[in-house]
Amino acid sequence: MTESSGATAGHGTGDWEAPVISDGVPDRCLQCTIRADWGHFRRIDRTVTKQTYRIPPRTTIAGLLAAIAGLDRDSYYDAFSLERSAIGIEVLEPVRTMTMPSLGLGTNPSETFERAGGTGRKTVQVEYPDSTTNRQIHSYEYLVDPAYRLSIATEDQAVYETLANRLDAGTSHYTPSMGLSELLATVTTPEAVETSVGSVAGDGTSVSVASAIPDATDAVIPQPGQTQHVERVPAAMAADASGRWTTDYADYAFAGGESIEAAPAELSLGTVGDRAIAFY
Repeated sequence: MTESSGATAGHGTGDWEAPVISDGVPDRCLQCTIRADWGHFRRIDRTVTKQTYRIPPRTTIAGLLAAIAGLDRDSYYDAFSLERSAIGIEVLEPVRTMTMPSLGLGTNPSETFERAGGTGRKTVQVEYPDSTTNRQIHSYEYLVDPAYRLSIATEDQAVYETLANRLDAGTSHYTPSMGLSELLATVTTPEAVETSVGSVAGDGTSVSVASAIPDATDAVIPQPGQTQHVERVPAAMAADASGRWTTDYADYAFAGGESIEAAPAELSLGTVGDRAIAFY
């Protein structure tokens, strides 16, 4: 789970201090890279064909990090809120997708589930899909060989320390996946999982940004021969006893595997290694 590329700082287990985030840029961050053969981040604005986002939504990344740290469902939204955290996303490979049909059992408990066992009150009752009924066919759009490098900071001391220890040890509480539980992902880190974040040098008019550019697509400077993508994805969530919901969206601009020229004035930029990263 360790990459050969180096970072600038390292710690022993239990020796992690949460970063300070100023104007959206942390003074240090954790790094990791996630890869998989396939990925699927289902778009919430499609109902029939299950299309995927090209870039993992910030909310999905928060869920992945919570899974690695072993946090309970709905317990991590504050730690990875826009006010208390900063995340940079690098798209490492050109984006490719493939659509494939898939047969599946119905998952509506009131229509297609069977029940067996006790009453469900004092004795255990098991519910399961009826495998004797006809399968339903759905078209899924998948990402092919997706890979993303993440720069992660949260001011929540307990979450930061737990996540840093997990990444540093190369372990995960829950199995990481690329969107769907069937699409297992590998997580790798540099030799030192934590690195300092420096300021970005330049003439103030243009900077080459290695990460996707969030919530500032007007800052992108188009380049000849470069294909750039813009995608609107969920960025933050909240939850209460009635359920959970998206509270904020962000437009991300990216060019798969390539840096983007951008005007720095509207961005929360920091240098991670030798790369300029736009945090959000």
